[in-house]
Order: sequence, then structure tokens, then C-alpha cells
Amino acid sequence: MSTTITIRTDPSLRAALIKKATTEKKTVSEVVREILEDALVERPLAERVGRTRGSLKIAEAHSAWQRQIHDRNWRP
Repeated sequence: MSTTITIRTDPSLRAALIKKATTEKKTVSEVVREILEDALVERPLAERVGRTRGSLKIAEAHSAWQRQIHDRNWRP
């Protein structure tokens, strides 16, 4: 690594980072790097939401306005 970044956190966030690092047998720096990389990497939408595909359950529209919105926006 060639650059050091210093951040300020509250004690509960620091404790959560330490706990995560300990359970994963990594340093806090490694955990923070992984979190930052995951947050900043640009991935295609299909990859980001792929795990949720097919998991959305929509209740039947009961009122007239709900049916109208559903009919207008639903795509097979």
C-alpha cells in the first residue's frame, strides 16, 4: 500500500469493524479496504441485483387505483 487514509469513527463503528475483522481473521485495514472496494466498484445492474431476481412477490391489487397502476406499469 502506498497511501494512508485516516478516518474518524464513533466507538460502536470501530467495535463493529474489530468484531468483523476478528471473525474473518483479518486486520481492520483489510476489512475496510474490502468494504471500500465493494462500495466503489462499478458493476452491471444485473450483477448487483441478480440475487434478488424472482424474489419479489406482489400482492394482488384490491382497489381500483391499485389495479390501474398495476395494469399501466406491469411488464410480463
